[in-house]
Amino acid sequence: MPDDLPKRWQPEDKKPIAEKIKEQVTPPPPLKERLDLAKRRLLEEINSLERISKKLEAKDRALYEAILKAYENHEPQRAASLAGELAELRKIEQKAQYGKYALEKAYTKIEIAKDFGEIAAAMVPINQILKHVKGTLSEFLPASSNTIGELSNLMTETMTSFGNILGDSSIYSPTSDEAEKILKEAAAVAESRLKDRLQQLGGESQELKE
Repeated sequence: MPDDLPKRWQPEDKKPIAEKIKEQVTPPPPLKERLDLAKRRLLEEINSLERISKKLEAKDRALYEAILKAYENHEPQRAASLAGELAELRKIEQKAQYGKYALEKAYTKIEIAKDFGEIAAAMVPINQILKHVKGTLSEFLPASSNTIGELSNLMTETMTSFGNILGDSSIYSPTSDEAEKILKEAAAVAESRLKDRLQQLGGESQELKE
């Protein structure tokens, strides 16, 4: 590991004059501060997707109850229209849950990394997760997609800094089996959570009929 890595990790007071002049023109943030910023933004987006999921769930329940009421009132056309709206809503629900779970796994990877090498190694799958989630949410939740895109750019900058410091070009690897595994797991979890909630709704509606 390069001898200057600890110095690059924390802000350094004593630097060559030429470097100080350069930083006065374009001052790069210390690497640790940049990583902390990325973590904060990642956590903010996880919380944002959690709030979105709660709102979608509330709307889902309201639509479901409206469909039941339409059938009770012998309004099949209205019920069919509401059912179509609910089907589209549930697509968004599943995407939001998918994104939230995937970002949670990405955040956990940063949290459990203990040293510089581990953090650097985590950058590749984390950035791949961010890019994939961004693309998944772009159609249904464009605001979240844009925020994640900005976060991905920040992660890319951080990853580049790690690669330069460590002198390891493998950090720029375009593929990661770990990222694929996490994304598949996120898709399975999102689908499972939605199915569980639908079963719960079905049980509640049956109780109401009884």
